[in-house]
Amino acid sequence: MWSFQVMLFILSAAVCCVSRAAGLIHVFGYKGRNVNVSCPYNEGYESYEKYLCNDPCRNKDVLTRSQKHQNKYSTYDDKTSRIFTVTISDLRLDDAGKYWCGVTRKGLIDLYTEVKLEVKEDRCCDTVNQTQSTEEGSVTISCPYDSQSVNKLKFFCRGNRPSTCLQQAVITSSNTQDGRFRLSDDRKSGIFTVTISSLTLKDSGSYLCGVQRNSGFDVFTAVELEVKELKSYNISGIEGRPVTLQCPNSGQQHDNRKFLCKGDQPALSFVISAEDLIHVFGYEGRSVTFSCSYGRSYKENEKYLCKNDCGSRDVIITTKQKNDKYSIYDVKWNRVVKVTISDLRSHDAGKYWCGVTRQWYNDLYTEVRLHIKEDRCCDTVNQTQSTEEGSVTISCPYDSQSVNKLKFFCRGNRPSTCLQQAVITSSNTQDGRFRLSDDRKSGIFTVTISSLTLKDSGSYLCGVQRNSGFDVFTAVELKVKESFCLKSYNISGIEGRPVTLQCPNSGQQHDNRKFLCKGDQHNNCTDMMENQTKFKLLNVSSSCFSVIITELEAADAGTYYCGSDSQLRFIKIQLAVVSLHQTSSVAPTSTGEQVTSQPSSLPPPSHNRDVSLFYILPAVFVLLLILTFVLLLVLKYKSRIKQVDGINVNVLNSANSNNVEMRINDIYELQEDVVYMNSSTPNTLSHDDNDVYNNIL
Repeated sequence: MWSFQVMLFILSAAVCCVSRAAGLIHVFGYKGRNVNVSCPYNEGYESYEKYLCNDPCRNKDVLTRSQKHQNKYSTYDDKTSRIFTVTISDLRLDDAGKYWCGVTRKGLIDLYTEVKLEVKEDRCCDTVNQTQSTEEGSVTISCPYDSQSVNKLKFFCRGNRPSTCLQQAVITSSNTQDGRFRLSDDRKSGIFTVTISSLTLKDSGSYLCGVQRNSGFDVFTAVELEVKELKSYNISGIEGRPVTLQCPNSGQQHDNRKFLCKGDQPALSFVISAEDLIHVFGYEGRSVTFSCSYGRSYKENEKYLCKNDCGSRDVIITTKQKNDKYSIYDVKWNRVVKVTISDLRSHDAGKYWCGVTRQWYNDLYTEVRLHIKEDRCCDTVNQTQSTEEGSVTISCPYDSQSVNKLKFFCRGNRPSTCLQQAVITSSNTQDGRFRLSDDRKSGIFTVTISSLTLKDSGSYLCGVQRNSGFDVFTAVELKVKESFCLKSYNISGIEGRPVTLQCPNSGQQHDNRKFLCKGDQHNNCTDMMENQTKFKLLNVSSSCFSVIITELEAADAGTYYCGSDSQLRFIKIQLAVVSLHQTSSVAPTSTGEQVTSQPSSLPPPSHNRDVSLFYILPAVFVLLLILTFVLLLVLKYKSRIKQVDGINVNVLNSANSNNVEMRINDIYELQEDVVYMNSSTPNTLSHDDNDVYNNIL
């Protein structure tokens, strides 16, 4: 028994430790409703048994286990997401408290996650705001909230159940217009308002204003709406005597507008208020569609569109008719009449009425004000230009009221379709070659177009969306000029020596900007003229200028582009750097570009002569060696000829005249030697040989 208590104490201690490590899960529910308790677990425990238990999580405290379903508790183990979920049904106030999600580990202490469940009554609120109006009229309900809820979701629902209010909301701050309901949020005052138009008696009842919370219970305020019946009566009076008419008053304020009007048609001023006036905006030649809402009890009534005073002759179309220019469609499930007017013309602008026919009462009307303007923009057009393969940045200014509005950019000059055909918007700032940046402080958004082509030339519109009224536009005319590249040439230089590059000049002005840049493309290269010590400008004329690169380095090899002004006229130069050890560093020529020789219109680079001397000097040295070797051979042969002349003299001066035959034989032998020598050097010895022979004879 003692050992069991010790073990139980150890297990209880382990639970506390694990709960802190795994974190605390807060769950909120309403009495009589269901709530889901979701507990994550670590990888590797997918196949382990999970369970939910009451504190302190002994065996008898286990409420349910995975793969088991009970009346109040049901479980689901999502092994992909590694989340164990328990649904607790039909909550009671005493269900609130501490729970544990457990993972069974055989031979080891189980893993636990602490859960804190809070339960409250499914009703609201101790204070209920009362408001009232009359049928066919409208009402505005104010819903205050605290400063921490400015960016939270607001919603409005019918009934008094907070548990289902958000799911059954008739309107939210993310969808501010839905049929007869419209929501407006004034963040400065911390109040959002809900306006209900075309009221009916069935609209009477309880409503909740809700603000969603990320954690905890949502916050609600309760409203009780009373819609009073609009009655009519007959009264008689005696001619010449006064009569008193009783009229209803909204009672919302003492100084509100009262009216009394006479006529066969309904009191339009009564039906129409500032809230029921619909403004519609369209462009000539285009179509426009607008919607008019009506009460719940008028689904089966005939609807129509009329103009001006809405007399019998002013009716344009009804739901029972068809027309080429006008179309009308009754969306009964949403209690909205949709009207489309096609092929708009300037004379179509003006006042219209959406009408609902009532057999025994005056018809119901909603005023529509149609505004039309020409489908073109603008009186002022900003001109901008650039070159193909380059980029351009277009500036689009806007006013201070449009800081948070949607910005967009489209091609063409039609405001009516600009937003639908926008190439880029402020909600999608990067799309291919187009990039949009919004500087809210300066009130300017810019659009950058890269990799320009000649086809990009044309009209563009900068647009700012307006929630009501026509969108605001500024027009831009873009001209993309063809880049004109002169002939390219190659040039070589010696490492450590200077080299001069010849560049074309536009000749339009003397102080225009000259450039020399290095890179594979002329529109994406590094300007080298910023380094004035190594790259020096000289010999500027109306047609060309020179740039000298001092003390060449191997890293200077590569592709250069140089010219003047806006880079419309430039030249491509391929520079190779040769070291004194006959090694070169030559940047590769980009594929698809043909490098030609230097154009005749530009003077040849002056340092080509240095390169020629570098190759000529070794050749001269080799020729000198060959000449020296030939001279040595000639001197050697002359020395041998002198030896032969000495022998001839000795023979002629010999005293032994008696032995003539022997001398003659000797001379013949000597002659053979001379002949042999003549066969080797015929030009140098033939004359001397004849002389010797004549002397001997």
